[in-house]
Amino acid sequence: MGTSYQLTNQVVLRTGLTFDQSPTNNTNRSPRIPTGDRTIFSVGLGYKVMDNMTIDLAYSYLKEEDVKVNQTAAAPSTASYRAKYENSANGFGLGMTYTF
Repeated sequence: MGTSYQLTNQVVLRTGLTFDQSPTNNTNRSPRIPTGDRTIFSVGLGYKVMDNMTIDLAYSYLKEEDVKVNQTAAAPSTASYRAKYENSANGFGLGMTYTF
């Protein structure tokens, strides 16, 4: 879900919110894909430099639910594994659009 607000003829403000459900569950989760449900919040700014050129700047913060991985050894030669993952990320974006 996102919104944009035209502040002036040159400036547009943007914001967004995303909920992303993990494709894995507690039963099948492994250390290879220790992902949980995600919430992503984004803000952005567009600035019209000229009639045919716009500069866009964006920031996003991703927070993932804490997940646990508990794998027991399937065979004597494999190891058991237990861990808790706390994942988050920050993303920045800068773009330019030129139309002709």
